[in-house]
Amino acid sequence: MKNYRIHGEKPYEIITLHGGPGALGELKPLSEKLGEKFGVIEYLQTKESIELLLKDIQKILSKKAQSPVNVIGFSWGAWLAVFFADQYPEMVKSLILISSGPFEEKYSKNIHKNRFNRMNDKEKELFEKVEQKFIEGKNVKIKLLNNFVDLMHKVDAYQYKESNNNVTNFQINLYKKIWNEAAKLRKNNQLIKSLAKIDCLIKVIHGDYDPHPYQGVKEPLDKLQKDYEFALLKNCGHTPWKEKLAKDEFYNTLFNYLSSD
Repeated sequence: MKNYRIHGEKPYEIITLHGGPGALGELKPLSEKLGEKFGVIEYLQTKESIELLLKDIQKILSKKAQSPVNVIGFSWGAWLAVFFADQYPEMVKSLILISSGPFEEKYSKNIHKNRFNRMNDKEKELFEKVEQKFIEGKNVKIKLLNNFVDLMHKVDAYQYKESNNNVTNFQINLYKKIWNEAAKLRKNNQLIKSLAKIDCLIKVIHGDYDPHPYQGVKEPLDKLQKDYEFALLKNCGHTPWKEKLAKDEFYNTLFNYLSSD
């Protein structure tokens, strides 16, 4: 499987990092939109450790991009962007963190509860069924997994913009391997330590309806006394480009961030 896609024309000065982990291709719509104005590399995370992912990104940027680049990380990809900026600071012009997971574990305690409270009984049953399979390490059938992913998009959104064009190739095995490692790095404060070492521009976009609390991003940045920009979008969940009410404001904010560098 090829590990990146190109959008727009040279020079390639943006790289997008999807979430999940394991949600290969989910940033295709966003990357295509950015490609209307900029040269963009959409990175597909196929490696099985964070160290290998970072080396892979460095290799691609060395061959294809005009460094330093703007690194756009979505959800888990925001953490990956932080780790990359720590390890390869000379290659990063700015970080744009979209719907980042909380940088400290203490902010995560209500994410599960927030999602669960937004589900009806049938959806809760699906959620618990798949979650139990994750816990037990059992395989999840493709149809059931796709239904689960669709449910997450729905409950994470304020007003979800439905689409019949599913561009995400979710890899459950990659999710398990990378997330276990990432969660440990956050718990052991390695994520915060990496964030503390970063000197590049940091720009944040977060929805006020995102189950992942924006305080888990903003407050650590404040404590670290980082110079950053923060946009809190109203009536917006976890995936801003799929929101009916917030989509336009999201893209306006994102393009303004990129144009002001």
